Amino acid sequence: MASPPANIDRYVPGQEAAAPQSLVNPIQDPLKLPYQVGFSYFGEWWRANEKIKEEKERLRTGRRREPERVRGQREALEEREKEKAKIQAAYDSYKEDLQAKMAQTFVKLHKEEQWFRERYVPEIRDGFRQELQEHRREAYTQWEQDLNNGVFDDFSLEGIPKSESNGAGGVVEKEEGEATATNEVLGVGDLVPVSSDVRDESLYQPTLLIKTIAPSVSRQNLEAFCKEHLGEGEGGFKWLSLSDPNPSKRFHRIGWIMLNPAPEAPAAEDADVKDEDGDIKPPVLSTAEKALEAINGKTVKDEQRGDFTCHVGVHNPPTNPRKKALWDLFSAPERIHKDFELATELIHKFESGFGSDFNASLHIEEHVEQLRANGQLQPAVTATPAKKPKAERSLDVDEAMDAEVEEGEEGAADGEDEDEGMVDDEVDDIDLLVAKKRLDLSIEYLRRTFNFCFFCVFESDSIHELTRKCPGGHLRRPRSTLSSTAKAVARASANGDPFPSKKRKETEDIEEGETPETERKFRGSAKTEQQLQRAYNWVRTFEEKIKQILAPETVDLRKLGGKLVEDAVNDELGKYVKQEDEHKWRCRVPECTKLFKEEHFWKKHVEKRHPEWLDKLKEEFELVNAYVIDPAHIAPSRTDANSNGHFPPSGGQQPTGTPRGFNLQNYTMNNMLNFANFPAMPLLNMMGGASNMNAAGWQHGGGDERGGGPIRRGGAQGAGRPQNRSHPYDRRGNQRGYGGPEGAGGPPGVRGRGGLANRWGDGGAAAAGPREAVQGRTLKSYEDLDQVSGGGSGELNY
Repeated sequence: MASPPANIDRYVPGQEAAAPQSLVNPIQDPLKLPYQVGFSYFGEWWRANEKIKEEKERLRTGRRREPERVRGQREALEEREKEKAKIQAAYDSYKEDLQAKMAQTFVKLHKEEQWFRERYVPEIRDGFRQELQEHRREAYTQWEQDLNNGVFDDFSLEGIPKSESNGAGGVVEKEEGEATATNEVLGVGDLVPVSSDVRDESLYQPTLLIKTIAPSVSRQNLEAFCKEHLGEGEGGFKWLSLSDPNPSKRFHRIGWIMLNPAPEAPAAEDADVKDEDGDIKPPVLSTAEKALEAINGKTVKDEQRGDFTCHVGVHNPPTNPRKKALWDLFSAPERIHKDFELATELIHKFESGFGSDFNASLHIEEHVEQLRANGQLQPAVTATPAKKPKAERSLDVDEAMDAEVEEGEEGAADGEDEDEGMVDDEVDDIDLLVAKKRLDLSIEYLRRTFNFCFFCVFESDSIHELTRKCPGGHLRRPRSTLSSTAKAVARASANGDPFPSKKRKETEDIEEGETPETERKFRGSAKTEQQLQRAYNWVRTFEEKIKQILAPETVDLRKLGGKLVEDAVNDELGKYVKQEDEHKWRCRVPECTKLFKEEHFWKKHVEKRHPEWLDKLKEEFELVNAYVIDPAHIAPSRTDANSNGHFPPSGGQQPTGTPRGFNLQNYTMNNMLNFANFPAMPLLNMMGGASNMNAAGWQHGGGDERGGGPIRRGGAQGAGRPQNRSHPYDRRGNQRGYGGPEGAGGPPGVRGRGGLANRWGDGGAAAAGPREAVQGRTLKSYEDLDQVSGGGSGELNY
């Protein structure tokens, strides 16, 4: 009779005990990956790591594994909350360390590139901003003139659903009892302005598009190149605008050459117009077409970095740029007043360099008061909402800093309580109308004069780059779409209060053995609360980014990945000294090996003998701080969009990193096809991880180490039940790779489909990023903004 395998926990006379195998976490350490992983991935790794620590401690002390203790409902919820708090603290620490490491690496890689120097090196940046201010004076004069002429009298950022718009700024009349769109699912692009849009004429001035610019090409060389070939007279060079670099295109940029206005000759209606001698006249060229002939295909000379050939086309801006809908929270009165305060502070910040020449806030206040006195401030006309309908809509519209995705949304499930389902049927009073008008004019002023998008929190050097990133700006959703819960969340975000979670409040009242209210009565509201949590987090991040502009000295640099220059230099200096003995300190600065009796003597030596090296070290840390404190910096690793450059990914390219909402159960060993949807990454140490887990005894579901003897292979297996036991003594049971329930073959802490892996709402489409949430659905095609469609025309497809 064959002896049973040696790796089971059964005593066999004469058989030596197997040497204990090392325990290895099957999930790769996030700290060793070159990108930031999501909270779910980190949580699974953390739980497995804690199990390994416990197992190692148990093996070291020789104690038996403690049996699973049956917990009451209230106690189980408390345990989950405690575990979540520990994971969150560890995750925050991990993010700070990783962001600091990635920021330093990114700066070292790109600090010599022209786009980086123009943005963060003071000597180059300050000179460019002085030139930019002169162009903004012209924009300010035009905006002030338009304001006085009443161009913005009817301007509003209020939006109405497309289904209720008549296409002319009005509302389609509804019959009595007819359903309205206030209860329907509204996507990113499902809103239109309540009034006719006021287009920015500067967007339609003659402009050329440089299709791609290498990182080595400087702005100064390009400007000199344009002046040489175009001149600076009528129809000549006026201003050069450059986009953010595109990480997926080796940090190449796009450029716009804005031309001085010139009298346009009327175009001939007949292409074969003949002159007096009977010869066909050449076609009349526009200002941009004339400039195109003079500059396209010419070479920018640069002896240091190499020559660069410019491929140029005529720029055709979008005729109807898409406007993006904001989160519901921005429609609440409390957020209107809060946003107006932020916008006013930003205006003062941007105008500080112009002295008393700019005073937009005063002009806006006076103009709005005049409109109020004339009775021109009226609430937005929308269809009459039904009375107190249940909320059957989704509050989610993850348009935050994302480009080109218009995703459909799933409505919240039924079963919400009456208060949560009610919508706001209040009418705006005159004070709120005044605040809205002042806010809308302030946001449009920032956009037109400073090319700054208030909600995206980034600044551009021209209207063309701003339009590429944020084509048409943003619209607020109708106030009638606000539920009572959303109003409470909006109020908390405006006041700086924590998220008003209903779950936290209800768990305080749960009695022992009683089913939680969230599971017993409010199951349908769980998704809504997750969406509101995401909206609250988005608003909080939005305010933090604005704070980075208004008061950068108060920002916590460590949280962003930076560090005080003095502390960073002291930490770095420790790498350049070696203590060889009690009173021997060896200098390790490049090309120096001097010996000193004490460390403070060595520091004085560095300050005196290596000042250039020390200044260069300080300069690098100053660059790192300037980079991380920029709210619109190009992120080295993002999973939801191609950094803050707002470029769509190139064809076939998958983002690096783990998707938001990562769940280990979706990537099982028995279903390897699931890995096709996962970005390239070293997810699991498959062979070693599986064997080490089994060797560690993770196959046991309870605390009894002895088990119940060998499990025979059954002949009658139901459909879908895998036959993956390696021998009759395999006690792993009916597991599904790593996706089985905890204690049934899966890694510790990894729950199966019937478990709690998705309990915090950080998995699935409800909390995925804007791109990951729509994987598997049909999307509109993406256009590479570096590549001009149409086979050579200069049109930039937004």
